[in-house]
Amino acid sequence: MKKTWILLGKIFGLVLLLDLVIELLSRKSLMGLFHYGIGNFPVFLANALLLLPPFLLILFTRRKVFTAGILVIIGLVMGLINGVLLVFRTTPFTASDLRLVKYAISLLNTYLTWWQIVLGAVGIVLALILGVLLWRLAPVDSKPICLRNSLCVAGVALLVSWGGLHLAILSGILALHFGNIGQAYQDYGFVYCFSNSLFHTGIARPSDYDKATVAQVEKEDLETIELEAGETYSLSEYQTPNIIMIQLESFFDPMLWENNPVEKDPIPFFRYLMEHFPSGYLSVPSVGAGTANTEFECITGMNLDFFGPGEYPYKTVLQKTACESMAFDMKNLGYHTHAIHDNEATFYDRHKIFAQLGFDDFTPIEYMYDVERNPTGWCKDKILVEEIEKALDSSVGQDFIYTISVQGHGKYPSFEYYCQQIHEMDGFVKKLVRMLNARKEPMVLVMYGDHLPGFEWTADEMKNKSLFQTNYVIWNNLNLPVQKRDVESYQLSAYVQELLNLHEGTMFCFHQKYMRGENDFSGESTEQRTKAMGEQTSEESTDTESMFAEEEENGQNIDQNETYLSNMQLLEYDILYGDQEVYGGTSPYQTVKMEFGIDPIIQKSTYLGKHQVIVFGSGFNSYSKIFVNGKQVDTPYWTEKRLIAPNLTLKGDEEITVRQVGRDKVPLGTARKAPGA
Repeated sequence: MKKTWILLGKIFGLVLLLDLVIELLSRKSLMGLFHYGIGNFPVFLANALLLLPPFLLILFTRRKVFTAGILVIIGLVMGLINGVLLVFRTTPFTASDLRLVKYAISLLNTYLTWWQIVLGAVGIVLALILGVLLWRLAPVDSKPICLRNSLCVAGVALLVSWGGLHLAILSGILALHFGNIGQAYQDYGFVYCFSNSLFHTGIARPSDYDKATVAQVEKEDLETIELEAGETYSLSEYQTPNIIMIQLESFFDPMLWENNPVEKDPIPFFRYLMEHFPSGYLSVPSVGAGTANTEFECITGMNLDFFGPGEYPYKTVLQKTACESMAFDMKNLGYHTHAIHDNEATFYDRHKIFAQLGFDDFTPIEYMYDVERNPTGWCKDKILVEEIEKALDSSVGQDFIYTISVQGHGKYPSFEYYCQQIHEMDGFVKKLVRMLNARKEPMVLVMYGDHLPGFEWTADEMKNKSLFQTNYVIWNNLNLPVQKRDVESYQLSAYVQELLNLHEGTMFCFHQKYMRGENDFSGESTEQRTKAMGEQTSEESTDTESMFAEEEENGQNIDQNETYLSNMQLLEYDILYGDQEVYGGTSPYQTVKMEFGIDPIIQKSTYLGKHQVIVFGSGFNSYSKIFVNGKQVDTPYWTEKRLIAPNLTLKGDEEITVRQVGRDKVPLGTARKAPGA
């Protein structure tokens, strides 16, 4: 038994050392590591206790060195991945990234040079070789394992580990929920935060969740909006505006960075719009990455703070669950709904998720023509002007168009390069506004950045003291009042509806109530709001009576904000995970049959040559591929009216189709066959 306890001590020493190395890879600073290991020792100890359980396997095997070696290699690899990711983005490595592996592989040559990729591959091979060598050469205990001793020691170790972690959470040393996941990794350590993201997904069931509570929220926060909706615009043709939302990739005002080396303003037209139209800061859920999460909040009106750390709902709950959204709600008002993205359809599984969000059609890059790319390989956004115009021309009546740009995507060789890209995006915005203005239709164009680009900077270097704020502007030809207002990304669509006197959608109506008058909240944590209110009180209250009056008002606002957040979580849980009581028990929002592209791709006649197959039609591009009996064959692009599959001999009874296929080989839509084809 004594030897087993001694072995446990050695294991825990190894765990402590491994955790320090993992944190060093993340923090990239010996001073930062010292602050973590000594200055924040309880957190360091808690991370080591959490890292200990898998190493207890050593107690139950005779191949102790091999087992320890493999576990150390796994830990170092995860720490290295986190360190590398933090070079390109501010968001650390979370369990959600494991669901994005195929996308990461497709972007390797964008973020890494070929020698870096080769070096990484060599590292993987060396790790495998090391594992094999450990298996063959590491010593094996000659004595059998005393199962009773091992179980006893492991049981005590697990109990101490569980008790220590539980105590750390109860005492506030560790937090269960993170507002800023990047800061959380610094405060609570990689092992704890990654484990939290692994086991904590979805929205936790609120303690007071039941039919009666949902009914109460519905009565207090939703019915009021319905009573005030009498002034909503008439739904006859051209009396409601077309609504276009554009999520600009990594777009923000670089003049906010105090160390900005670029003197000339790269976004003069966007700045002009911000000065003359409704605009403000948009608080987003991520920095440096996480496009799909800002997108999710804007489309659904749901707050990601209630989900698991770093979770992407596109990769979890929305895989199988349709969700009420701006697209569904605008369809209720008679709008046609379109999604457009000048990148691959399968990125973040948008080719499946947009059907869950109610879009009638989706135009990804696989359905675009004359694509021009920037030096790092991303499509230039100017192509979106034509695609948006196509969407507007495709239907009679009003359109809701949600567009995601891509030109501003990293990697960035320099900040000057980034500014050059957003300058071109500014030109795209100018061209788009001119096109929309020339149509002589009522228009609302909402544009915003999804997150800041992934440079190494701090909030203190920003004039607005935040890395989680981008800019938004609402261009329109309706003479909407020029208001300057900061909103959360999950409030943006509700705010746009409010400006248009529209009140449609569960979450959007909910936000509208709390965004009015004294209930004007932007969703900060109670701690943040309390601090801000305290500072305001100390600076502005000059007499006892006004001080007490202000404190009473502040206390009421804090209570209202807590109610806002708790009711928001209740509604989100009910809609996505609960009994959907807000809909009467059954959601009216079901997955739609979504079309790809605006203009149809047509397959006409087919010619079977001796060693080739030629398909004639219209609308073909480089993503058009010939399929024979459901299997893709090599199809070099020829022209928009002709596809050729060389070195192919067919009998004549095969089924030949044409499909659009992206780089990851996932077939999207199938070309329509002309009569007799």
